Amino acid sequence: MRCRPLVVIVRGMCVASQALSVVRAACEETSMTDEEQRVYDGWLLRRRALLDAKQWGEAMQDVPRLTGLEPGIPRPLSRLLAEATVALITSAGISQTDQPPMDGANIEGDYTIRLLDVDRPTGELRVWHTHFDTGPAQQDINVVYPIDRLKELAAEGIVGRVASPAVSFMGYFTNVFRIRDEVAPAVVAAARGSGADAAVLVPV
Repeated sequence: MRCRPLVVIVRGMCVASQALSVVRAACEETSMTDEEQRVYDGWLLRRRALLDAKQWGEAMQDVPRLTGLEPGIPRPLSRLLAEATVALITSAGISQTDQPPMDGANIEGDYTIRLLDVDRPTGELRVWHTHFDTGPAQQDINVVYPIDRLKELAAEGIVGRVASPAVSFMGYFTNVFRIRDEVAPAVVAAARGSGADAAVLVPV
């Protein structure tokens, strides 16, 4: 599968290289190998007790990671930012009230995505992530889903328009292979389907 260029603007530059690498990997059709499955199953067997006890830091110290990823190559926008359609992607685990909740309690994480209508009132959004303090986000969803700020930039002419739908997924996960094979391709496909030229990724 050949990818149409999509510029990813990451809030928090420390994760930019990794994020771009995973997006690049999502452009290739991959599936979990038998060896990757064996490695992951072995890790989960060893660490399940820690995960059940919510001792996330200790459990995740030796979680299997992706290796051999080529560095993400930043791409210039194909048009002026003031003419570009910009998608919003958040890893806060958000859903609309008329959508199934995300499985924040699952010790392995949730590997589905939610497509969010950017014109839906923010009061109808729910945060299901359980691995960060969601208090500020409950008070103002823009902390993790800055849709109002992005709309303001569009109104000011700094960006062309806001793509709809926005995309949400769960930022906590234990199986990086499923992120590569399921979540990242779904997120990229949704952003492309919205006609976005660029995407703002809001990691939490």
